[in-house]
Amino acid sequence: MQRLLYLFAILFYLTISAQEITILDVDTNEPIPNVAIYNLDRSKTALSDFDGKCDISLFSRKERITFKHLSYQIRKSTPSQIVRHDRRVYMTLKAEQLDEVVMSVSKWEQQKKDVPNKIAFIDAREIAFTNPQTSADLLQNSGKVFVQKSQLGGGSPMIRGFATNRLLMSVDGVRMNNAIFRGGNLQNVISIDPYTIKNTEIIFGPGSVIYGSDAIGGVMNFYTKNAEFSGSEDTSFTGDANYRYATANSENTVHFDFNLGRKEWAFLTSVSYNNFGDLKMGKNGPESYLRNNYVIRKNGSDQLVPNKNPREQKPTGYEQINLMQKIAYRPNNTWNYNLGLYYSETSDYSRYDRLIRPNSEDNGLRSSEWYYGPQQWFMGNLQLKKQGKGIFYDGLK
Repeated sequence: MQRLLYLFAILFYLTISAQEITILDVDTNEPIPNVAIYNLDRSKTALSDFDGKCDISLFSRKERITFKHLSYQIRKSTPSQIVRHDRRVYMTLKAEQLDEVVMSVSKWEQQKKDVPNKIAFIDAREIAFTNPQTSADLLQNSGKVFVQKSQLGGGSPMIRGFATNRLLMSVDGVRMNNAIFRGGNLQNVISIDPYTIKNTEIIFGPGSVIYGSDAIGGVMNFYTKNAEFSGSEDTSFTGDANYRYATANSENTVHFDFNLGRKEWAFLTSVSYNNFGDLKMGKNGPESYLRNNYVIRKNGSDQLVPNKNPREQKPTGYEQINLMQKIAYRPNNTWNYNLGLYYSETSDYSRYDRLIRPNSEDNGLRSSEWYYGPQQWFMGNLQLKKQGKGIFYDGLK
């Protein structure tokens, strides 16, 4: 008799628990309270509690029910379908409820309205509109950061009077520089391909608490595009190709990227090639910047030759190539693995202000060559992210 009672209690518990479902946010895996649940004629209704749980035993197995919340898109299903999906219902946030997401302050996603720090946000739409040649131009075009450029291949950001080893730059959360970098102006920001940037966040206050003493002047975080999943068993393929020509420096830029996505795997490849010619200054610029003559190497000696077009700053052109490969794996809605590989290389690029300095006799130039480079940058990172709460954490990264 005791065994029969025990068996009956187990069956009763399984029956009750099978009728209890959990409603979760599809992105954060957090429970959603106060979700209204009703049938077609609204004769039966239910409401989810603080933990997103709700008893749907009053609905029949094949009855179509609706899940409604003010901040989420309406979802419809049947109790039998929900039971097959482990008694969980995932809802998607409405587009008008989405705010800019900031990651720079705590290194976790936060709504911009919840962040007390002053942060400038440059999104993909603004980047596409300004169409910058380099990431240094991206920062300068925003009007939020002063960029020092003494040559076409330059670009040293400055925030509140701080520069180089007092500013921190990071790509996808991995720092590009630190406090032991040189104190003079540095142009390593041009190694970041603007075509791959999804958004940029600029912290104007000191970020020492989160990032260390090398972020005393501010932080510039560049977040690149991610590989996108198809969301189904079918394979999705998207791509983009661009060509740009600029008359100011005879720029020729070619870029293409493509994304291959499946339900659990996704791949993103990006390639950019820049060929910058000599920069031409405007007609109303100061005469002290004119390039009236320049030095060439002929028969084993330096020779000063006149410049046919003094507004053409010879030689300031350079070449650059940027490669990026992203591989993403998502076995379920909780875990996400992302591998990123980045490579950038430039040719030599001249420092123009040094090339136009006259010698002490004022009959020639002090320097025939003054250049930086070639500059190479390679980075790889592997990121693991777990959404949803655990026993000892609210999220894992």
